[in-house]
Amino acid sequence: MSKFRFAQWCFIVLSFVFSGLTPGFSQSPEEINLLIENLLKRDFKQIQVNQADTVLITNLLIKAKKCTENRNDSALFYCFQAVTIAEKAGLVSGISQALEQLGQFYMTKENFSEAINRYIQGLKLEEKQENKSRVADFYDLLGAVYFYQEIFPKALEYNQKALSIYQNLKDTLNMAKAFNHLGMLFTSREYCEKRTPEQTKSDYETALNYYQKSLNLLEKLNDTEGIVNAWSNIGNLYRRMGKLDKALVYVQKSVNYYRETKNTDRLPATLRMLGLIYNRQLKYDQALSCMLESQEIGEREKLTDGIQFLYEDIAKTYENLFDYKNSLKYYIRYMTLRDSVYNNQKSKQIFELETKYQAEKKQSEIEKLTLVKRQRTLVIYILIASLLLVSLFGFTYFKNIQSKKIIADQKLEIKEKQLLELEKERQLTAAKSVLQGEEAERSRLAGDLHDGLGGLLTGVKLKLSSMKENSIITSENLAHFNHALDLLDTSITEMRRVAHNLMPETLMHYGLRTALNDFIEQVEPEGLPIIHFNTFGEDLRYEKEIEITLYRIAQELVTNAIKHADAKQIDIQLFTEKDRICVQVNDNGIGFNPEGPDHLKTGKGLKNIRDRVTAFNGRFELISQHGKGTECTIEFLK
Repeated sequence: MSKFRFAQWCFIVLSFVFSGLTPGFSQSPEEINLLIENLLKRDFKQIQVNQADTVLITNLLIKAKKCTENRNDSALFYCFQAVTIAEKAGLVSGISQALEQLGQFYMTKENFSEAINRYIQGLKLEEKQENKSRVADFYDLLGAVYFYQEIFPKALEYNQKALSIYQNLKDTLNMAKAFNHLGMLFTSREYCEKRTPEQTKSDYETALNYYQKSLNLLEKLNDTEGIVNAWSNIGNLYRRMGKLDKALVYVQKSVNYYRETKNTDRLPATLRMLGLIYNRQLKYDQALSCMLESQEIGEREKLTDGIQFLYEDIAKTYENLFDYKNSLKYYIRYMTLRDSVYNNQKSKQIFELETKYQAEKKQSEIEKLTLVKRQRTLVIYILIASLLLVSLFGFTYFKNIQSKKIIADQKLEIKEKQLLELEKERQLTAAKSVLQGEEAERSRLAGDLHDGLGGLLTGVKLKLSSMKENSIITSENLAHFNHALDLLDTSITEMRRVAHNLMPETLMHYGLRTALNDFIEQVEPEGLPIIHFNTFGEDLRYEKEIEITLYRIAQELVTNAIKHADAKQIDIQLFTEKDRICVQVNDNGIGFNPEGPDHLKTGKGLKNIRDRVTAFNGRFELISQHGKGTECTIEFLK
């Protein structure tokens, strides 16, 4: 069992234990209306019946019925609780029964409009469930409400609708009930509408027909209580029709049954009816006996509703017996009780008016407080909105300043980057200019050496050779002369080598591959290290500056490896592609730490190499460790 149902059970148990304490009713009719209207919008076709909920709702409705009989407003509380629980449990029957009980409560209060409202709500709910039997029940209840209001057409319409459904369902018991209600309706039609004696006689005959049909069905069902009630109604109708002998038979049978069964609820009214028949038969003693017995039972059982009319009937009977003293006494009782009832009704009306006035007064106060509360709420909302606007403005202002600062910082950063790039470009341009100047100077020196000094030395050699042939020289001087010519040849050769190194002609005419190959043949020693030169790709030509730079760097790296690496093998690899040229120089020498002290010895040469590569946007990578040799990579992209 859920916590909610447990709480409900605790409530119902406590309500039984403390039966003397009547709970207050806090739910208004408007709240019940709202709940029921919401229920009518729901689909209750999928119902899971819970026995605990059913028992709980039944107990609440029993309490409500008891309060209704005592005209206690707590009936509303119990009915509302039953509706709430039934709604949560999905029990349509519980909701319908609670609405029926609410209608009965309002009937006791003669609040017919509310009774009709509840019955119609129940009718709608049962129509939605297509529960024809319960639909007929609500039609019958609505007919009763209009009957009490003496609105004959509406009462007849609903009673006939109920009867039609009961007949289709072959519900014999309810058919008998509907026939009985129609009989009562036509019996009392003269109080609802202005009728002629002929019309009244016809109404009585119609009523008798309905009563007889009801009695026939009840006899088939062997429903003793219903049969006896039908006897009473038929007897009362015969009394109205003036058929007193027939009326006496039916009413006497009813009185005998109620006496035998000691039914003190029905016996007083039936005895009064019997007394009225005896009065019409001028049997005043018998009439007085029946009426006094009715008075004694009613007062003993506290069945005082309408007893003032019994006092009036007794007073008339005493008057017919010429007992004016007792007649006056009962007339006084009748008048006193009638006035008391009238005054009670007036007092009730005054109380209701006072209640309405107080309610309106409280409602006015509530509206004033609500207005003040709304005004305060409006002021609070305005303050909150103002605070939000100020906060939004401040936030926007702060974000604006922050954005401007960020933009200024970004602009400053961009300017710094631009300055750095410009400085870098300036340095690269300067480095490129220096390199170009160096190469130009090398070309000039190579040309001067080759064409100028080379030509002079060659001319000297030719002159000396001519002098040797045309002069007479001693053998001793001949040896010195020949040695001088050899030294001159060596000088010419060395001069040509220097000129070639300054600006190799093969590089200018045949490209990097041929120039590197010639350079390696010149510098490769007779012993170690062994130099291997490998090429990959086609023999392509590149920009003059790129080829010269790669050639100079390769010269530098190979010379360093020969002098300092103590290597046994040097591998040179040239990669030529359409958009890329790369030279790798590897040795298996002693290696060094590029970041350590050894780097100081070769730092300037490496710096020059990096400057050359950077000047032409190339990539230079050096990998070396002690004992693991050195690997250098120079790469340029077109």
